[in-house]
Amino acid sequence: MIQGMYAALNWKGDQHLYQKEERDACLERIDWEELCAYASSLNDNRPCCLLDRWTAGGVHLIKLLEFAGTDTQWVARVQIEPSTAETTTILRAEIAAMELVHARAALGVPVPKIFGYELDDANPVRAAFMLMEFLPGSSAMDADGGYEVHRGQIQVERRSGFYHEMAHIQVHLSSIRLPTIGTVVKHPDGTFGVGPLPGLGGPFSTATEFFIASAKHAKFPLTDDQIRRCTEGGGWTEQILDSINAFPSRLRALARRISRCDNGPFPLYHPDLYQSNVIVDDSYQVLGVIDWEGACSVPWEVVQPPLFLNVLPRAMDDPDNYAVDGQPKNGDTLQRLADRDEYARYVRDAEHELKTDHSLSTTLLDPAVQGLAYAIKVYLDPGKMGFYCNVLEPFASG
Repeated sequence: MIQGMYAALNWKGDQHLYQKEERDACLERIDWEELCAYASSLNDNRPCCLLDRWTAGGVHLIKLLEFAGTDTQWVARVQIEPSTAETTTILRAEIAAMELVHARAALGVPVPKIFGYELDDANPVRAAFMLMEFLPGSSAMDADGGYEVHRGQIQVERRSGFYHEMAHIQVHLSSIRLPTIGTVVKHPDGTFGVGPLPGLGGPFSTATEFFIASAKHAKFPLTDDQIRRCTEGGGWTEQILDSINAFPSRLRALARRISRCDNGPFPLYHPDLYQSNVIVDDSYQVLGVIDWEGACSVPWEVVQPPLFLNVLPRAMDDPDNYAVDGQPKNGDTLQRLADRDEYARYVRDAEHELKTDHSLSTTLLDPAVQGLAYAIKVYLDPGKMGFYCNVLEPFASG
């Protein structure tokens, strides 16, 4: 049984890309016996042991726990670097978001159950960690041979079924709505509320407040000289530079004109819905969605489809990349746009089936909204080149 589980998981071992020095320091710092003792205390004091293989995801080390005399395994996700006030705040919000989604399990968003956690290093384990339900599958990125085989693309024969499942999940998720914009907070009485967004503030009562704050804190990660070097030879260097630098002030000026739903409630949103965060079984059925760090309530104008369907908006792109009829010259871009349209149709079908409103499909089918959502996401990280101010023009003239 264990061998079968290992075969399904993407165990990278020493080949993982995370810096070896930090990873080894984490392995040495952690008191693994204390971690097992803590897990046992949460499961009728059944003895448990750590299986000898591990992997990593983001800034976390991942190990499996197995309980003696049972077929039960849990995932231990341990923070690799020492905790800070910021990482503690982020982890608390992630756990609250997962617990909110789990509390609404009837809605059909599969999320691992959390059994226990510590938010910082001030515990016998000596690290922040989370113990979660084990989902015996692999990420959609690692399935079907992994990136080396499919280069991160969902295989053609998988797309229809996978898009259909993801559409249902996103419709259910967006139906969880909160009165203001911000991170999820769990109160001592078990109810949920909304807290501030790290680095941004809030919670925000309106979408306008959110966009004003976003504009105030927006800082492109590259200097002007770095931008010039990145765009050298493209013929649009100064125009791109001007657009990047003007985007925050332009966003602030138009903040009151952007949202069609300025007041709440606002949808819960998973900001990193990549293939790597969707666990599937051998038949590509979705078992769960992981990595809820950053999940929060947002204006509709920030919501995008799953990020494996991302495409650079035409407004931000080099005009030379498009034909006279307005269609992209690149075949991959054409296919991605077709896939996005197909996904939006699945979302609309799911809304009908689940008898919800059409807020999500309306958002995904609006080119102006999707252009803005993309621009806001990539402006801060990774700092993508593009004509950012162009995505704001529909809101200036609308």
